[in-house]
Formats: sequence, structure tokens, C-alpha cells
Amino acid sequence: VATVNGTSRLSLPMCFVLCLILFAGCGSGSERAGSSGRKQITIAVSPLLGSAAIYIAHEKGYFKDEGLDAALQIHPSGQLSLCAVLSGKADFAAVAETPIAYAAVGGKPFAVVATISQIERGTLIVARKDRGISKTSDLKGKRIGVAPGTTGDFFLHIYLATSYINSKEIRRVDLPSEAVVSALLAGDVDAVSTWAPQTTALEDKLGGNAVVLDEPGLYVLTWNLVVAKDLTRDDPDAIVRALRAIVRANRFIAEQPVEARAVTARNMGSPVAAVEREWADSKPMAVLNQSLILQLEDEARWILERSATGQEVPNFLDFIDAKGLKTVVPDAVQIVERRE
Repeated sequence: VATVNGTSRLSLPMCFVLCLILFAGCGSGSERAGSSGRKQITIAVSPLLGSAAIYIAHEKGYFKDEGLDAALQIHPSGQLSLCAVLSGKADFAAVAETPIAYAAVGGKPFAVVATISQIERGTLIVARKDRGISKTSDLKGKRIGVAPGTTGDFFLHIYLATSYINSKEIRRVDLPSEAVVSALLAGDVDAVSTWAPQTTALEDKLGGNAVVLDEPGLYVLTWNLVVAKDLTRDDPDAIVRALRAIVRANRFIAEQPVEARAVTARNMGSPVAAVEREWADSKPMAVLNQSLILQLEDEARWILERSATGQEVPNFLDFIDAKGLKTVVPDAVQIVERRE
């Protein structure tokens, strides 16, 4: 575990360094028909409520109805799901906007094809009361665990900034995504900045020793469907079919919420009660909004300020492919596109 104090120089997270090595043309966009005659696709996904439509489309056979044999590839974070796409090991990834901003800054070839969920209180700070933490100012001097390059990383930044706490006043501890929960439970850190369902698990396991720090309305997590750039050129039909299945799953969520929660909980490996507690915070959708571009630009500026490379903020229109969503739900695309 590496500890970084204050505002030390930031390099891109190791995940993206590895993707630079592994990425070799992303041949995942080619059509691959299985014995069923359906097109085979792999969707990299992590256990967040934002993935509900993917789980439902898979379990209810909506992907199959669209002529797709969809395999779900499970990862502990959206960041690693995006790496699977960039390295050619998956065709689609469900991922929050922070890893997307990192990948764009790194010049990786990918495209966002839809935002499939927005999650209020999707990322929080959970602290241990027995470490003398009961309010925001108590974070000063404390060890705060975070997975670099994730929404937890960005949320920690904006939470400290809006609380008038200098980053030099905390002791930052960089952790792998899968080690965040265990680090706080073991007392290796005093608090963590992370996302649900990790936050819910920590609240349940720490019980009365858990302190949740949040500022309502400060941050809304977007959960996005991303593909390798090659797929938009080589097999745009697969994108259209996948989006149709997700839109159909969203209708199921609206019409059958009880069963939708059960399916989601089963796929996340979480108790139904835990999913029900978070359900109202998650809004399923299939859109491409200008607000996503603005959020990505904000996060890219944060990344570049920390890296001090002098690089300019990417043009995120280069990382959006709206053609598939326009085919499925034309009114769902509200992005100001560049003029040819």
C-alpha cells in the first residue's frame, strides 16, 4: 500500500498504464457468431445498482431476443471493466465518468454510447467513529483510503475542497478497489472514500462505529456504457441491439420494481434489503446529455492539474458515439455536436 501525503505529483493509475501495454488494436468489434447463430458479445460489469438494466437484460433474455449471446464479465470496479474493453478482453463496459476522463486524458480509443444510470449518493466517505471521527473537520490528520482514478478519488477531492480542508491536511492511502472495504474494517485506515455497495457493506459491518460523511447534491455518479472505438466502426449493429435490450430492461424496472430489485440483488451478490435501501438513489436511463460532457471536462481538469503535464483538456465529443442511441431512442441524445 502506497501512502501519498498532500498534493504530490499524480501519474495515471496503474490500471491505465497496464492498458497501454495490453491494448493492441481492440479486435473485439468483429462479428462472432456462436452455435446458436447469435452474435457473441462480452460485457464487463461491476456490482453497482447502475448495472441493473444490464443484469435484467441478461437474465430475462432481452439480449438474446436482439440476437446477442451476451456474457457478463465481472470486475470489482468500473475502472477495471473499462480496462477490459481497452485491452480487447470485452466489447462493452459499464463504468463511471472518472475512469472515462482518465482514459481520455491518456488518449485511449473508446466511445461512450449511453449513460445508463445516474446515482445520487453513489459515492460517500465512511469513517470509523473509534478513530475520533464524527464530523467533517475530524478528517484532518486522518488516514483516508481511496482507489486512485475512481469516483472515490474525485469525490474525496471535491468533498475536501467544499469543506475547506486542504489535501495536505489528510493522510491519503492509495488502495486497490477490492481492498477498500477490508482496509477500513481492519483499521488500516481511518476512513475511505468509495461507492455503493461498498459503502452499504461498511455501514452494516461497522454498525454503530460507522460515520457516513456526505453533502447532499454535491456529486451525482453517472454510469455509462462504453465500447472500444473499433466496435463503432466494425459492428455498430451490435451497439444498437445492446441498447435496445437495455431500454427494454428499463421498462421492466419501471413496471416490475420488486422483481427488478431481486434480479439486481442476485447478480450483485447483495442482500435484497441492501439493494432496496439504495434503490431510490439510482435512476435507470439510456441517454447522452450535455451534462456528461461538462462533468468529464471538470474531472479532466482535475486530473491534469494534479499531473502538471501542461496537457490540454480533451475534446470529449471525440469520445462520444451517439449513432446507436439515436437509432433506438432519437430524443435521448441531447449533446451539442460539432458541426462538420
